[in-house]
Amino acid sequence: MRAIKSVLVVAGSFKRADPTLSEQAVLMRSLRDTNVAKIEGDDLKIFMGLLADLFPGIDVPRARDYEMEDTLIKVMEEDYGYTHDPS
Repeated sequence: MRAIKSVLVVAGSFKRADPTLSEQAVLMRSLRDTNVAKIEGDDLKIFMGLLADLFPGIDVPRARDYEMEDTLIKVMEEDYGYTHDPS
């Protein structure tokens, strides 16, 4: 039951953040985003296939935190000599 509650809490926050998203898109995104980090390898392919079957035609892009990405790149370049090549 906790897993279902977690998905619904995330779905609620997504809907509040972007009220224009359909309920199907919100639910698909919350299921994907709350589970992908816990699944590896072939199981991830199966899970994504299940989501595609449950929500045909719905492809909701991941939310990105561009400020966080820029900060991570900056730290990696300055502290670890990482060279960022976005291409």
